[in-house]
Amino acid sequence: MQKDVVLLIIDQSEADRAKVRSILGDKVDRILEASDAASAWEALRGVDHLSIMVANIDAASGPDIFDLRDHLHGEIGFFPSVFCSHEDMTPFYPRVVDRERLFFKPVNRGVLVEWFEAVINLEPTPVDDLLAGAGTANAATPASSSEPVNSTPPEIATEPSPDKLAEPRPLLESAPIKLPEEALPVGTRLGDYKLLREIQRDADFALYEAEQTSIGRHVALKTLYRKHRKDIRWVQGFVNEASARASVNHPAISLVYECDQELGVNFYTLELVDAPSLSDLALRRSELDDTVLWKVLAAASSALIYLRDNGMSHRLFTAQSILIVKGAEPRIANPVRGRGNPLSVEEERKQMELLADAISSFLKKSVTDPALFSLIDRMGTDRIDAINSIEGLRKALNPPDPKEGLSTAELAKITEKETNRTALISGSLIGFLIVAGAIISFLVMGAKPEVRELDFYTKIPAGIFPFQNDEEIELGEFWIGRHEVTIADYAKFLGDLAANPEKQLQVRHPDQPAEKTSYEPEKWHQYHRAAIKGGKFFGGEIDLNCPVVGVDWWDAQAYATWRGGRLPTEQEWEKAARGRSGSVYPWGDTLEQGRFNSGLDHEAAEGVAEGSIDGYKFWSPVDALTADESRYGVIGLAGNVSEWTATWDAHPDFPDRKVPLKRGASFATTAGFELTARRAAESPGERNFLTGFRIVSDKEVPVSMAVKSDGPILPSPAVGESPAGATPAGSNANADESQAPAPAESPR
Repeated sequence: MQKDVVLLIIDQSEADRAKVRSILGDKVDRILEASDAASAWEALRGVDHLSIMVANIDAASGPDIFDLRDHLHGEIGFFPSVFCSHEDMTPFYPRVVDRERLFFKPVNRGVLVEWFEAVINLEPTPVDDLLAGAGTANAATPASSSEPVNSTPPEIATEPSPDKLAEPRPLLESAPIKLPEEALPVGTRLGDYKLLREIQRDADFALYEAEQTSIGRHVALKTLYRKHRKDIRWVQGFVNEASARASVNHPAISLVYECDQELGVNFYTLELVDAPSLSDLALRRSELDDTVLWKVLAAASSALIYLRDNGMSHRLFTAQSILIVKGAEPRIANPVRGRGNPLSVEEERKQMELLADAISSFLKKSVTDPALFSLIDRMGTDRIDAINSIEGLRKALNPPDPKEGLSTAELAKITEKETNRTALISGSLIGFLIVAGAIISFLVMGAKPEVRELDFYTKIPAGIFPFQNDEEIELGEFWIGRHEVTIADYAKFLGDLAANPEKQLQVRHPDQPAEKTSYEPEKWHQYHRAAIKGGKFFGGEIDLNCPVVGVDWWDAQAYATWRGGRLPTEQEWEKAARGRSGSVYPWGDTLEQGRFNSGLDHEAAEGVAEGSIDGYKFWSPVDALTADESRYGVIGLAGNVSEWTATWDAHPDFPDRKVPLKRGASFATTAGFELTARRAAESPGERNFLTGFRIVSDKEVPVSMAVKSDGPILPSPAVGESPAGATPAGSNANADESQAPAPAESPR
């Protein structure tokens, strides 16, 4: 005898329950209703079977509904279910089994009836078989988007059992034409979706705008080309990407809805954000308020932190992937590739550069918030105060409260200091006049820092020494600069070239690019002016005795030629640093943090204040840390700034490209302080404020190209050198040309 058709409706909304009654009421024999899982359990007392369940789910009630369903399956046998919601149902995909459906509210009458008629007359299937298929439902059911689909596509599936061959299938829409192996034509139907237009394609994937016909919702639909359908690696990789993307739960990142397979086409659907990208807006010359740009930075920062902390590998955010929806809210096209490693240091820096590029088109110096302008100017650069990491951007957008976490006693001390400061500001007129007089005296009399003579050379004797991994290298005698080249020294070089333009050709390297016509360092006028006054540059104290920075390889070799020397090879640099014994650091084999200027105190950290270890946050005068001295008496080889060498080698990421090497750590370096560490430049034209240089000579008294004059271009005399005897040398006949890059080693 056929059993009655019993429908259970679970929904806290009476109106929504009435809607389901109106659709299915004349198709069932009995209807049970409840507002939640607990009341549904009470309503089922004495009921020995259930034909179908329609239940509302949301973040709060969903787990209880699915637990109830599982318990009922065990007690009274399997029954198909419909789950519906106004909310995103992605978290529940793994719990949906065969013959079940998810509908967004309001539920479409025709689709619900069609599903009901397709499943109500099917033969019962053992519950264990159905649960084993959870997450791999047919085309009418969303597949799991948070767990990988391990089954193979239909084309390569194993032979089904006889009972499965006889089992009816739900009614499905099929493609009106034979599907191609690659991109699908517009108009193709894949299950519940109709392709409306192609958005983009490449060699393996295509992205469409599609309509989910059951609920009239427009989505983005990404397909894997059918040519890959029999390759489980492609299929599994595609499903894994969909799974990882669907697991994203961040308000600024677009959603992934469901993953499915139809007629050999693996696809998944995403939220279609109908909004222009920053790239589109820039092309239209649209304007965005500063508040919107701040929102973009905040959303990008928050999203990057979320992806990093959740171990998600992802594509970099670009102007094309950042969308501005109505209400000026930023939305980021889902960038997730899968589970994997976070961005590398180089990728984080590139990400900062891409974000700056995306926003810079909308900045206007006359109206843009100066703080925003300054922030963008620091992102993805070689500046000392550059923002080149996700954490750096977070700190810049959310500077810590200096009073946060302080005890009551500490807060009281700060309050006392602030009170004293106020009293000082409002002090007596006599005190004010004294201070004002001191300031006027300082401005009138001047307080320029002393420029010291630091252009000395140290002899490195000929002989064998252990190079790199204790390879024995023999070098001849040479002289190396005791200190790094200073700002004062480099100013004399620029002054001489300005007074004698013909020397530009004499110092020019034969492989120097034609467009390289000036040897002026990056932001030279700014930091040279600050150095003369003993002021600050990028927040760091600077004077003329500090190392010249912002110089590329061509600048360094030109100065060395002008000075009568050359850049050291990396073997010469390492011998001067490690000595005959091959020590790990200039002073020995034990790292002593306070002996050299490093990045261990470049930024404040827990228990470490800026500059608290070596005394300097940024660069220091080249003779400031005499403890950083090698066995031969050479100063500053371990830290302060990295130094250009004459040696070129293959770039570690691009083996077919030769680039110059740098040696030594800088004030921003936080690891790799060993003197054997080799640092490849990105190119000979690389300029930053972490790199300087020193020079070597094959003779004790190198002959400078500077000439005697009344101006400030005379070089400081080297040991034993008479300034009056310095004569022009034309091209540097004393330089070892074998150390310069040969034409075949020039950058490409």
